[in-house]
Amino acid sequence: MLDLDQIRQDFPTIGKNDIYLDSVASSLTPTPVIEAMTEYYTKYRANIHRGTYDLSMRASQRYDDAVASVARFIGACPSEIAFTQNTTHAINLLARTLQFEPGDEIVLTSLEHTSNMAPWVRLADEKGLELRWYNAGRLGIVNASELIDLIGPKTKLVTMTAVSNVLGTITPFEEIGAECRDRGVLFLLDAAQAVPHISIDVKKIQCDFLAFSGHKMLGPTGIGVLYLREELARSLGPGMLGGGTLDTSACDCPSLEECSLEYCSYSELPDKWQAGTPPIAEAFGLHAAIDYLTSLGIHNISEHDRDLTTRFVSGLREIPSVDVYGPMDADKRMAIVSFNIGNLHPDDVGRILNERYKIGVRTGQHCAVNYFNEVNGHSGSPGNVRASFYVYNTVEEVDKTLNAISNISKLLV
Repeated sequence: MLDLDQIRQDFPTIGKNDIYLDSVASSLTPTPVIEAMTEYYTKYRANIHRGTYDLSMRASQRYDDAVASVARFIGACPSEIAFTQNTTHAINLLARTLQFEPGDEIVLTSLEHTSNMAPWVRLADEKGLELRWYNAGRLGIVNASELIDLIGPKTKLVTMTAVSNVLGTITPFEEIGAECRDRGVLFLLDAAQAVPHISIDVKKIQCDFLAFSGHKMLGPTGIGVLYLREELARSLGPGMLGGGTLDTSACDCPSLEECSLEYCSYSELPDKWQAGTPPIAEAFGLHAAIDYLTSLGIHNISEHDRDLTTRFVSGLREIPSVDVYGPMDADKRMAIVSFNIGNLHPDDVGRILNERYKIGVRTGQHCAVNYFNEVNGHSGSPGNVRASFYVYNTVEEVDKTLNAISNISKLLV
């Protein structure tokens, strides 16, 4: 069980009257994470892995500790962890690196965030690839066997979200990962909404690639993680070139005029996937965020999320004219609940919640245009109102939000 009073004291932006329900976009940041980043700037401020002086070596050790912490958190090896800007950056790096031939197929779902849709659509347009879509419907439920039926002899990649950022629905990613491994099909999992809330083990999932962001799991902005299965990653070129990606000791161009990458070798993993100076302070912060989450216990976090979600969904269903998206069973979703109130525009609902009740929610299509297009028959949609919960939210906040929504619903009478 989580000690909510103690936890809330660790988050300086939590106000006495404000209710923050937008953690699915970005979580709040606890004091230990802020202190860890400040510690880098005040005690370790130097670049890493290149300096032979004490300050650089100390910074390098702390950075390497952060990499190891991330690896342990998802059941990977440190050599399989590359830091990126965010999940979007990680997926785009892969899209620009993986090799495809015209006619190759990529399987996706209608639940994908733009970041796990647009890079593959562009790649398909450029290289003549076929995209095969699984329509998860209004509830956002992915049937594993039906999705597996889309995998054919020309399928090169299956890429999907672990958790819908609109509905919170949990996809059967472990079943899909096992099937892809058996068939020799690459499998990429967008775990941005999963890693902050549930235990993730890349070996159990059998994914080839996995991406997530620090800012959704109590960490800083500006840092993401790309997991690359080592056996596969060794055969891939880097997603981006720059300092650190080439083994300069092995570069032997005959002359300036004949300079070519043919004379160079790439660095070892994960360096060949990390061009230039990495997000060092952010790595310090992410390490602290993982320590914080680990101290709370991922299982405890999941139980807390489920309790709040169950209470919120149950309460919404009792309010006239409120339409809840996704499954009603909290075991089938994470702490993300989207809804609309009658014919009120979601933006208007969001403004009223903010101005009258000091409740922060997200409104719109949540970068999931394909989901809303399918649900609304491609007729255009303003989206919905999305509330999301995390470790610092309370039952009292859920009840206050339900009361506010009930009051807003009376505007329709």
